[in-house]
Amino acid sequence: MARITERVGDIFDSPPNSILIHACNTKGSWGAGVAAAFKKYSPAAFNYQKYHCTTPTGPSTSLAAYQKSLVGTCLLISPFPAVETLNFKHRTPAKPTTQQVEKKYWIACLFTSSGYGKNVDTPSAILDATKRATADLREQIRERRIRIQQNEQMKERYEKSLQQNGDHVDTRRLLAICEEETEVMGECYSVRINSGLFGVPWVETKRVLNGGLLDMVIVRPASQKDEVVESDHDDDLYAGQLHHQKENSTKTVKGAERGQEEKRNRIEEEEPIAGATQSGSMNKGVKRKNGEGDGAEEKSKKNRGGGKQTKLNFGKSK
Repeated sequence: MARITERVGDIFDSPPNSILIHACNTKGSWGAGVAAAFKKYSPAAFNYQKYHCTTPTGPSTSLAAYQKSLVGTCLLISPFPAVETLNFKHRTPAKPTTQQVEKKYWIACLFTSSGYGKNVDTPSAILDATKRATADLREQIRERRIRIQQNEQMKERYEKSLQQNGDHVDTRRLLAICEEETEVMGECYSVRINSGLFGVPWVETKRVLNGGLLDMVIVRPASQKDEVVESDHDDDLYAGQLHHQKENSTKTVKGAERGQEEKRNRIEEEEPIAGATQSGSMNKGVKRKNGEGDGAEEKSKKNRGGGKQTKLNFGKSK
């Protein structure tokens, strides 16, 4: 089980060489929410992931199919200057900010939804993609740390070769590659992924993260409500919160069902009255059609009343 802790602050104030995690769509858009803050912080990282999302791996692969295949994966971007020196076609890498020079971060893009806005994936699909993407990130971190260790050894070998055999162009080039691949890799820091524009309750995403194997620190701004009990492994508390949410949801649904049932009952009660009224109106219409009117009805009532009175009088005389 992963260790997930939370604290209040700014994710860009994390220790140098940390891995900053956020959730992305596979269209390469960082236009709103936390993604926009990452784009502002590192335009080069945005260019890198944009190129990654819009360039299919094979000529026979359609862009739509390729972007769909990215869901549930992670793109781990090296910190400046490795990212800034990449030569992208039809785009110029942006100059690093002062903060980037002072604090170099790895940026991990978790592709948890294929679309965004009205086309965002369902919460269940996003949670499933989150589980797979974090597992992918953990494996990439493991492989990268092994590579960094190997490059450190190669770096020492090339430096020793330069000292013993003198300067050589190929050795210098290989040494430069090793230096770029030996960036220190710190701990993972993340925002409350999926809880913003993707609309997934944070308590559900945190449960998925807790069930994984990737430790991370969740950084939230002071303005964001502390909706979740800040506990690492207290499953009972999380279960209680989910049960409370389920109860509220059930009450809402039952209330709506009762309202619909009452409405149906009212309609059923009104239908016989309306039917009787309609029947009476139809009978009156028939009578009028046969030449009988209100006067005929009154005459009939008088005759019935007269017959009744005669019966009474006859009884008395007898």
